[in-house]
Amino acid sequence: MTGVDLGDDGVLAAVDVLRVGLEIENIGERVPSSKKRLSWRFVFADSEEVHTVTLEHSRVSFKKRVRLDGKRIGASEVYTSGPWSFDFTVETHPFVPFQILIKDLNSLGLLERARANLNPDILYAFYANGKVWESLSDRSLKYENQLGSVRWSSITYCRRVHFTVDVNEHKDVRVSWLFTFGQDGAVHQLMLEDCADGSKILVLDRTSLRHDQPTDDALTLDLIDSSPSKKEAWMAQHLIGEEEHELVVRVLNDRQGEAKYTLHINGCAWEDMAETDYVLQPGFYPVHSKSTGKVYYREDATKQTMWEKPIQPRKASSAATLPPQNSASSISQQGQPVVEDLVKSVDLLDFSNDSFGFGPTTTPPPPTDVAPKNETSTTIASPNPTASATDKPVVQQAAPIDLLA
Repeated sequence: MTGVDLGDDGVLAAVDVLRVGLEIENIGERVPSSKKRLSWRFVFADSEEVHTVTLEHSRVSFKKRVRLDGKRIGASEVYTSGPWSFDFTVETHPFVPFQILIKDLNSLGLLERARANLNPDILYAFYANGKVWESLSDRSLKYENQLGSVRWSSITYCRRVHFTVDVNEHKDVRVSWLFTFGQDGAVHQLMLEDCADGSKILVLDRTSLRHDQPTDDALTLDLIDSSPSKKEAWMAQHLIGEEEHELVVRVLNDRQGEAKYTLHINGCAWEDMAETDYVLQPGFYPVHSKSTGKVYYREDATKQTMWEKPIQPRKASSAATLPPQNSASSISQQGQPVVEDLVKSVDLLDFSNDSFGFGPTTTPPPPTDVAPKNETSTTIASPNPTASATDKPVVQQAAPIDLLA
């Protein structure tokens, strides 16, 4: 590939550059905002290879580092008056010019300077083939145009394991999807933190994928599309595994201002996927190992870790108390607690292997977690008023649920 196309008139035309995503991080040691890392991800229209350009800029020492696909291609150690720019090209497309620009605060107009003081991120600009980043077209999603959906049965397709939505007293929302590829594949957890201040954090297997800072539309009215379709929707995309399975998360707000969270994996909506016949044992969650590139599992309370996924049959895990499996659920749709099932399903104080129906293990599995925090608190606060004195220990058995939830 040369990075150019021959038009109908024989004139060389540069290949279009399409946006994949932009990530802005505060990475200063003592003061996080004193050092910035910006990562622009893009593809060329004639290729599916994703390129990443990263700029690290210290606002204290003025040092700058530029990397292309992990390789350093530029650096600056000294302060320069006025704007700073760096030009480069990609080896496979040498005729498509790129530029990174850091604007000079003192040379900006009064209004733009006030905005930059409140939101320093607008001082950074990225140009591809003469077009600013915001004006580039988005890359069409790999599976977005596929019609219909299928309940996958092949081992290469995704299956649901578990879905939860939690809200704290600050109105911050945490959405969690547990899924696996095939019936015997590793279990992954995708979590979205949707904070009340507008910031969003996307995490996969305890590894951060994206962190969007708090929003303030008033500061960037001239930099964003204020149409309702753009203003009310938030989207994140990530490729996972060697097969590059595509995860697409969207946050939509209805007219009542209620958030709706959706997940598509390889173009298939969450609610259209088949379920596994198992769930993870309570308290366990997957963690990505940087040294091996694989997933291991950690228990939240005991910090016990294991490589083999700790599972239990779905039917034996109080399935009636699980939250709705529809990933498009709004934050108001919480699972209804079933008090009878919480008491009768398993003896919460019996930690023997027989009580869980599993073979011998080196460490006894944790007690069964039958409901998220909001359901557990309801169960503890609503004991059976007609219980006799001999029934009191049964009510007290609910205490471990709250500690391990």
